Amino acid sequence: MASSKEEWQKYQDALRRGDREAAAEAFRRYLEAKKAEGGGGSKPTLVSLGLRKTYPHAIPLEQIPEELERNPEFFELIKRAVTKA
Repeated sequence: MASSKEEWQKYQDALRRGDREAAAEAFRRYLEAKKAEGGGGSKPTLVSLGLRKTYPHAIPLEQIPEELERNPEFFELIKRAVTKA
């Protein structure tokens, strides 16, 4: 299994390409690698304070891949935040 840093890089690459399914799968692999390395004692939640969005305001970390696949607006938000594009 690749390290979490390698999986994070693959996740960023998929975001830059604009491939929602590949990004979701890469994020799943990143979470698995992070867990295998012993990281992740807490249960972080992504929270957005924006109004009238097409995605939930609080998304548990393990549900982010599904939301990336399902929602283009959420994908673009994450893409901007992660890749600083």
